[in-house]
Amino acid sequence: MFDSSQLTAYLKRVGINAPRRPTLHALRRVHRAHIAAMPYENLDIQLGRPIRLDVDSLFAKLVEGGRGGYCYEHNGTLAHALEAMGFDVRRVLGGVRREVDGDEAWWNHMPLVVRFGNGSEYLADAGIGTGFRDPLPIRNGNYRVGAFNYSLWSLGGDEWRCAIDPRVANLTFDFALAARRAEEFGPRCDELATSPESPFVKTLTVQNPSETDMFVLRSRTLTVYDPKLPEGKTVRTVADPADFAALLRGRFNLTLDDTDIQILWTKAVDQHERRLAEDAAAEQAASASL
Repeated sequence: MFDSSQLTAYLKRVGINAPRRPTLHALRRVHRAHIAAMPYENLDIQLGRPIRLDVDSLFAKLVEGGRGGYCYEHNGTLAHALEAMGFDVRRVLGGVRREVDGDEAWWNHMPLVVRFGNGSEYLADAGIGTGFRDPLPIRNGNYRVGAFNYSLWSLGGDEWRCAIDPRVANLTFDFALAARRAEEFGPRCDELATSPESPFVKTLTVQNPSETDMFVLRSRTLTVYDPKLPEGKTVRTVADPADFAALLRGRFNLTLDDTDIQILWTKAVDQHERRLAEDAAAEQAASASL
């Protein structure tokens, strides 16, 4: 867990005072503040840098470094902070898209479960970029969080499934309630950060939900999900390096130097052009089959 000085710095980073007691209200405050301050992003993976999950590396990157991360980094950081505040928190086995991909999806996600003295348990998860700002009670039900809807249901035994608002993503993830050690996730984290087949390697991604909308950047495509809009979203192509830099440093509040941004922009352009070529080829093939 974070030591006292690290916890103080974490609380400053997310912009809240230390809670007096580890209550559900306090958990909601921390969870919201963490997600608001630190976006989900895979930029170090895009830059070819290793992902380290030890407490000091997480603190250096997400707290001192003004950055975000992907699931293991976010929930690792959040777990260290919650533990230092006195919460009963455990890291648990997760599997994004296990509903589709089967058991091979296990270990590709590390959610958190927080238990309170009355026996109630809540799913805390800052590591799903299109996820919920408030922790969800672990019981069957549909839950409104801000402008978006989420669902939880039991799969039997200690396994559960969470569904993201389908207006944003056709996505579920499963989790099991038994406690796991942080180091158990290391091998899958390394694989997802380095394999050429990994979606985190293939596509630059930055995501951040707010109470009313959700910003998702993939390569050069920025989608803003907002249920108030006629089509529920707006989509635009990031115009140029200046637009790209302003978005990362402004809306996503990331600390990045000019050299890194230029490298990331080059990757985003290459990925965008490759996707356009693939879409055109698929459209041509479909037309030829008619």
